[in-house]
Amino acid sequence: MNYFNPRHLQAFVSAIESGSMVKAASQLHMGQPAFSQAIANLESIAGVKLMTRTTRPLQLTPAGLVFFRDAQRVLDMNKSLLHNTRQWANGQQGAVCVLSIPSVAHLLLPMVVKSYGDLHPEVEVQVHDHPDPQLRLLMQSGEGDFAIFSNAQQGENLKNLPILKDRLRWLGCSQAPLAQRPQICLKDLQRQQFIVMRRGAIRDMVNPLLEKIKSPVPLIEVDQQSTLVGMIAAGLGMTFLPSLSCQSSTHAQTSHRALDFGDFHRAIHITRSTARDVMPCASAFLRLFIAQLKTGHFPLQEGVELSLVSDSDVDIFLS
Repeated sequence: MNYFNPRHLQAFVSAIESGSMVKAASQLHMGQPAFSQAIANLESIAGVKLMTRTTRPLQLTPAGLVFFRDAQRVLDMNKSLLHNTRQWANGQQGAVCVLSIPSVAHLLLPMVVKSYGDLHPEVEVQVHDHPDPQLRLLMQSGEGDFAIFSNAQQGENLKNLPILKDRLRWLGCSQAPLAQRPQICLKDLQRQQFIVMRRGAIRDMVNPLLEKIKSPVPLIEVDQQSTLVGMIAAGLGMTFLPSLSCQSSTHAQTSHRALDFGDFHRAIHITRSTARDVMPCASAFLRLFIAQLKTGHFPLQEGVELSLVSDSDVDIFLS
């Protein structure tokens, strides 16, 4: 099947709108023989005369009048198509879906979402903040352009980009004696009441520390971090949380302190599935996030360290 060449359609429309093939050829920077051939090609494919050349100005045949109106619509649609695809290519159209652990979503994402929205107002940004296990399920179901996890995710189709090192800190009631110390020593933690999450990534981080302390006092276990912090604020015991979680769970009656022993930390990674193509808008969001991390836009307090992430690391992650 033969199709009409868009350049030939533009030549035809320009000739009718200007009333002269000579003027139209000049506007389109075409030689007169090439312009005449373009019109002839259209009429050959159409199988009917489109214009009468024996009159001044140019006059359309009845078939040419219908063809002219349709050609205008086709050219307008082509312009719209090119504009929309260029908007996608430039990252100005589309949607970004970010999966994130709650502490990062609370502390770090608001600023980058705001900055990104100012630069890309037509792009929709979705943030899903859940604990690690739920994020993994969402990724497995194909959700998310990328996810921010604690520790690297393993899988044949997964790529990981380390961005932060987040150390465990002691968290206790502000009125507790240990809260008055600049750092917490191992011997300070003997025979203390600890309140911990019953399960999950943070519990996995805390277990090696609990084994090191070997406190004979039975643990108090809870399911929700808000419950844990509430109990700490009430003076029922103490716990350990990553620095980002301490900052995210700020309570007027709690204080957090660094540990002066061991290196208990989690590595915050951005993970993506290679089974899902990264659209330009999502790529721009990630690059802005990394740039803001590197330039100190975020309030990374004591206990959080930025990983060394180069531009080439980001390129490889997105490729």
